[in-house]
Amino acid sequence: MNNKIEILEQDKVQHIDDFYLTFKKKLEEMHTFPSDYMFKFIVTSEQSNIAKVHSIFEKANASFSIRDSKNGKYSSITVKTSVSDADDVVIYYRQVAAIEGVMML
Repeated sequence: MNNKIEILEQDKVQHIDDFYLTFKKKLEEMHTFPSDYMFKFIVTSEQSNIAKVHSIFEKANASFSIRDSKNGKYSSITVKTSVSDADDVVIYYRQVAAIEGVMML
């Protein structure tokens, strides 16, 4: 059973890696770097989740905009920061993806 789980985890990791490689190629085709880039996320409105997103961008001199949903259960976070290349964008998205319950737009 553990071997099946390991294989499934490896497939999942490979799928994620493939996604980010494709995403990086599209970024390079559509954007000129270095440039400002706008990231958009939706997280549960717990302060700890919002703080985790902030911590990822804290050294980037980023600007943040946070808007709560109508019922207050979710928060939309917009982050605008300077990136030097597509790798920077992918790295930020991968770091934010590690936060449980985050949705990336």
